[in-house]
Parts: sequence; structure tokens; C-alpha cells
Amino acid sequence: MILPVLWTICFLFIIWKLPFFEVKGFPRWSLMLVFGVKLLSSCVLHYMYTRYYPDRATADIFKYFDDAVGLFAVTDQSWSDFFRILFGINCDVPEFQPYFDNTNHWTRMYEYAPFLDNRFIIRTNMIILFVSAGNMAVHYVFANFISLVGFLLIYKTFEMFYGKNTVVFILIFLMPSSLLWTSGILKECLTTFALGAFVYGFFSLFHKPSVSYGILFGIGILMLLVLKFFIFVALFPAITAFTIIKFFNLKQPVSCYGLILLGGVLLVGIMDFGFHAMPFFESFAGKRGDSINGAIINEARSMLPIEKIQSTPWNFIVETPSALWHSLAVPYLWKWNGMVQFVPALESALFFVLCGLLCFFPQKINGQNRNFFWFCICFSFVLLWEIGISTPVIGGIVRYKIPIFPFLYTTLAMAIDWKKIVAKLSFAKAR
Repeated sequence: MILPVLWTICFLFIIWKLPFFEVKGFPRWSLMLVFGVKLLSSCVLHYMYTRYYPDRATADIFKYFDDAVGLFAVTDQSWSDFFRILFGINCDVPEFQPYFDNTNHWTRMYEYAPFLDNRFIIRTNMIILFVSAGNMAVHYVFANFISLVGFLLIYKTFEMFYGKNTVVFILIFLMPSSLLWTSGILKECLTTFALGAFVYGFFSLFHKPSVSYGILFGIGILMLLVLKFFIFVALFPAITAFTIIKFFNLKQPVSCYGLILLGGVLLVGIMDFGFHAMPFFESFAGKRGDSINGAIINEARSMLPIEKIQSTPWNFIVETPSALWHSLAVPYLWKWNGMVQFVPALESALFFVLCGLLCFFPQKINGQNRNFFWFCICFSFVLLWEIGISTPVIGGIVRYKIPIFPFLYTTLAMAIDWKKIVAKLSFAKAR
């Protein structure tokens, strides 16, 4: 346990000393506390996977680590071959196949697996192995620090529009599912960093253009393209609409976002079926089929009653309401199965509570805040649609929609007039 403790102390020192980790209006120890809570979440995650996934080869939290350990052993034979694998330099050749035979998840199982690439997280674990000596707890510490940086970048993005805000801080850093699933050596920790780099770099370029922000934005793009391409797809119409509104100083952002989404759907449909140049619908239909097959093979306990879909625009239109409902509402608060689903069920219910409060107690949103509001809404719902249309398992939906929590929930909360709610409650209490 010495190495995990030493690395924890090292990262706590970095948080304490580096100006980057200074959050306006909050003491420096607040982020250190969040880091500590995330480390505790790692213990919970490890316990969950140990209990519910006795086969390490099928447990995400173990399988990427085990594959990395297997490939790190290549150093015993050839450092040159190891670095070729690590950096992806002409390693997909027959001579390297014996190395990959010792892994379970390096080679893609399904045709449409580019939606979720495994190799990046395996390679990340291979790098950490240089300083971990094979101690899995060290990898947890690194994963938590990486995701903490990602959440901080997202928070700093919201800070550009809302300034110091405790509600924003809590909803970004302390959502239970976000804490849990970004605390392990999973794709979620890297995705959080990539998403943070993307949005902070993008919006910083508008506020104060610089090469460093451009590089950060580029890193976010590249990581999302490799890790989870569908998140980049969800971001693209949002950043396009935001940019147009910003440059042309448009006064009706919701119309622009609507037109961009409609135009994107029409363009995709034309390209997909008119010229067969961009098989968008086919890819999502294939991903849905792969997921259903995988759920059946692995005997998933939380599979939704959905079937495979034909890659036609009409089928996707028909499936849209149920796709959005599943991604927003499951696991149902009235039908959760075990404590693992109870907390996500509460989070799903929170969305509808926030929507209800927004209907009765809206707060006027002005200027660039309105543009940012619709950016977050657009990104969140496109991603929710992608998740709902392609994912048949409740556990998968819970994990895949982690990226929307900081944007959808925080944005809705900031659009609610909480002072009016407090005044109403005070009046009712006085009576």
C-alpha cells in the first residue's frame, strides 16, 4: 500500500500548489476533499465489480488493466516491440499477433466497435505501469486525478458564464454516478478529461484566444474521436450553432440550434442514402445490434425490451421518443433493482424535478448565457438520443450518460429562480 499512498500524497500536493487548481470562492482544500471522496468511490467501484463480476475477463474495471499487464510483459522480449504497440506504430501485423493472443479486449469483438475503442484505455494503463509496479490501486489514484482535472475544466467553463456558484460546484463534482464511474480505470475517466479539454479549450478561444487553448481544444477533439466518437458527434451541432450565434450576434439562439439540428438530419439522410458516403444510420443500427448480441451472450441482468432496428430514417424517427425516454428515465424510481440502480434512479428523477421547477419558476437568461444554455441542452439531448437508440442495457445507459450530468443538470438548475422558490416556501411557512 506504500505506492498508492505516495502517489495520493503527490497529487494532493499538486492540487495544493498549482494555480490551475485554484477555484474562485472556494478554499483549496475543497478540491482535495473531492479527490478524497473520489478515492473512496474507487473502493466502492472495486467492491461492486468484485462482487458482481467474478470473471475478471468480463469486468471492465479489471479487463483493461489485465490486458495492459499482459502487453507490458512484451518488455521482457523486446522494448522496441513494446513501444510500437504503445504508440500504434505498424503493430497490426501478423508478427505481433502472439502478443495480442494474450489479451481479451485488444481486438475488437464487434464490427461497429469503433464507437467504443478499447486500445486507448489499455495503452493508458500500460503507461501507468511504469510507475505502479503492477499495483492496481495506483491506477485508481491516477484515474481519479485525470477525471478530477476533467471536471475542473468543465467547472471553469461554467465559471466563464456564471461565475463562482456553489450549486454548479456540487452538480459538477459531486453527482454520485459521476463520482463512481469516473473513479476507476475505465474509459469514463479519460472521457471526462477529453470532454473538459474540449469545452474549456473551445469557449476559452472566444474569451481569450491563445495557442494553449487551441492545443487543449485539439487534444479534446482527438481523444473524443478515439475514445467515444459518438460524444464528438453530439457536440458538433452544438458548437456549430454556438459559433454562428456568437459571430453573427443572433438574438434567437433556440431557432439557430433547431435549424442546425434539422439541417444536420437532412444532410446526414442525403449523404447516407443518396450518395452512401456517410453510413450514419447504418452505424447506429449496427451498434444497437452489437449491443443486443453482447447483452444476450453475457446474460445482462438489466436488458431493456428493445429489438434490432433497420437503418432507415423513418425507423429512427419512430424510435426517437422511446430512445429519449429510456436514456432519461431508466432506471425507473418505481422499478429499481438493488442499490446499484437506486442512486441512478434518484438522479433520473432529479431531471424531472428540475424540469418541473423550471416550468413554474423560470429565471430570465440573458446574452451569452442564453447561447450557452442552448449549447448544453443541444449537446445533452443529441447524446441522450444516441445512447437511447443504441444501448439496450440499463447499466450501459447509466454509464454512457455520465457526460451529460455536468451540462444538462447544471444548466437546468441555473435556469431556475431559486430565490422565488425560497420566498414561496417562506410565505407558506409563515402562513
